[in-house]
Amino acid sequence: MNSHFRLTYNRTLISTEYAELREKLHAPIRNAANVVIHQTITELFLETFRAQVDLNRPYTLPSGQEVEPCIGCMQAPAGTKLLRLCHAEGADTESECQQCFCRPMWCLSCLGRWFASRQDQQRPETWLSSRVPCPTCRAKFCILDICVVN
Repeated sequence: MNSHFRLTYNRTLISTEYAELREKLHAPIRNAANVVIHQTITELFLETFRAQVDLNRPYTLPSGQEVEPCIGCMQAPAGTKLLRLCHAEGADTESECQQCFCRPMWCLSCLGRWFASRQDQQRPETWLSSRVPCPTCRAKFCILDICVVN
């Protein structure tokens, strides 16, 4: 007996819905020939956001602490921790960033969407250098303060 099957489903989506659907499905999505799905400015930012965070120092959980599900999506593990690291990056002036004492509670995608949602939508060129409040405790942080949990 063959356990493989093919499901064909046609649906019209706007690009923002497409990105969310693609994240949630565990099977590949095939588009009609010659169809181009344009990424939103937020999706383009999230790619850059992820790449930048991957360059930051990782965070190792204390022994005995387990990674919980992200409180934003409840789908992915809470794989980020906010640590005030930007002041250690050689800045001569005092940073506006604050120390966040929250445990890891957000996945990188949800934290990135939160970060993007707090930006001036008319000035995307400033997004990477901005500071936003922690979605839980409101301590201000920048992209250099985001650590991926090991």
